[in-house]
Amino acid sequence: MKFLHLIIFICIISSSKITFGQIIAVVNIQSLIDNNSYYKQIINDIEINQKQYLEKFELKEKALEEKLKDLEQSKLILNEIEINTQIDNYNKELADFTATVEEFNQHYQIQIINIKEIILKEIFIILEKYAIANQVDLILDSASYLIASNSIDITDSINEKLQNINLKLEYTNFEKN
Repeated sequence: MKFLHLIIFICIISSSKITFGQIIAVVNIQSLIDNNSYYKQIINDIEINQKQYLEKFELKEKALEEKLKDLEQSKLILNEIEINTQIDNYNKELADFTATVEEFNQHYQIQIINIKEIILKEIFIILEKYAIANQVDLILDSASYLIASNSIDITDSINEKLQNINLKLEYTNFEKN
């Protein structure tokens, strides 16, 4: 019985040394990206760039709606072959328009993902340097845990260092022939 108590005591002592010997930090990566001034600026630039396309899309959408109304009205006048031809033409235009809008949305989603990856790479470099300088054994993203003390949150410190880096963020315009 005493031997069992001794083994339990040794296990508790040895596991507590391991637990207390490690330094853990927490960082909110999403916040670092979303609040980065370079990121905010390029997202604003993208939104401005998108406006010209969105206006064209709205005009095309209205034109397609008008064409559909005209098609509905011409059903009374035209024969079945002519109606089917117009319906086929309308469906082709609608499919082309839908494909263009999907291509547009996908293009800018990819651009934003690429921009976030550039920022994320910089964050990882900063985190690695921070971990080495402060002898941190483990850094967790705030999305990876439930509750942690604010004293181990290093987001503000990392944010300061990230803001001092001149990030070269770029995107390409949507080009549809």
